[in-house]
This record gives sequence, C-alpha cells and structure tokens, in this order.
Amino acid sequence: MLVIRHWYLLAYVPFCYKEVPYIISSLGLSSVDSTLARWDLAMWKIDPVFWLDALQNPFLAEFLQLVYFMFIPSVISLGILYWYRRSSQEFRYCTFLVVMTFLISYAGYFAFPARGPRFMGYAVQHPALQGLWAFHFYQNTLDSLEGMQYDCFPSGHVAVMIICCHAARKLSSPVFWAFCILATLIAFSTIYLRYHYMIDVLAGALLAILLIALAPRIYRLLGGELT
Repeated sequence: MLVIRHWYLLAYVPFCYKEVPYIISSLGLSSVDSTLARWDLAMWKIDPVFWLDALQNPFLAEFLQLVYFMFIPSVISLGILYWYRRSSQEFRYCTFLVVMTFLISYAGYFAFPARGPRFMGYAVQHPALQGLWAFHFYQNTLDSLEGMQYDCFPSGHVAVMIICCHAARKLSSPVFWAFCILATLIAFSTIYLRYHYMIDVLAGALLAILLIALAPRIYRLLGGELT
C-alpha cells in the first residue's frame, strides 16, 4: 500500500494522456499545425525541422529514435533513484513536479492541438527518415501506444526532461550530467525526427523554467512540506 500511495501519480498520467484526443475531438477543436509551422518560419526564416534534412544519416536517425524511445524509462528511472536514495518527502515533491509538468503540457494540447511536422502535407516533399535495424520498430511502437495524438505544444518531452535534470541535482553529479546529456539529445531528437516544431521545444523549456521557479510555492499552498 505504501508503494501505491507514493507511485500512483505516475500511473495516473498515462490515463490522462490517452484521454487528450477524445476530449479534443468532442470539443470540436481544429488542428493548429499550420500556425505552429508559420511561427517557426517567422522566427527562423527557414523551416528548422526540414532544414535538418541536410543532416540525414541512418546511424543518427537510429540513435535518436532510441533516445526518444527512452523518455518514459528515464523518467521512471529518476523516480526509482529518488525512492531509494532520498527521503519520502523529497520523493513526493519530485513526483509532484514531474506530474504537474505532464498535466500542464496536456492543457497546452487543448489550447494548441497539433500532431507534428511529420503529419503535415508538405512532409511528403522531403526524404523519409531511415534508420538501420530497429528505427521503424521504435517509431511504430510509440505510434501504437500513443494513438492519434495532438501532443505538440508545448513539448512535454523537453519540459519534463529539464525538470528531471533539476531534480537529478540532488542525487549525484554523474546522474545530473547523465540527465543533462539525455535531455539535450531528446530535445534535438524531437526536431530531427519531426515530432515537434521548434516553437514547441522553446515553449517546453519555458514551461519547465516557470515550474521550477513556482512549484515550491504551489506545493506549499497545496499542503505539501519541503525539506
């Protein structure tokens, strides 16, 4: 029962995520993919997602798809490390921070429902990404698990990984730097693999910064205790 009490929030998040497309459909919300693409073009004067076509390489695509696939396992790994190495209070706050980041990201999906650059009509004008051995396995597995999602803005991958880096500081220097490297690779993979627009990544980073600054106050207001 103690494990369930402390871990149920992380089990609750996937159910919320799976409800997103159904709520968007029931509300009759329209995709804003073209708007996000225009914002990218306005900021960078080029399409930063498909500009990376020049860097296409099957080894890089394979590696980055694996990195992207490791997002959820890395978040769970952080929770396990906190569970065994830190106090229960610190574990609860870390869980609160990660789960709040996920849920606020989902709220953004309702405000800006978008599927991502790889589903845009003009994506067929660019060479398809190719890996080596397991690229399509990883990609198809994620697509099957997620379903038809509208999960671009802000990038939950980027926001949550920055939060994980922040939390990993309390574990050890090697763990912190490992999460920093992983966060950087995941942020790059979201663009390279055409899952996100650049504006999504920037919004995800901004969300993480705001939550790091505001979360302690919010947590205390909700009755939580910080060490």
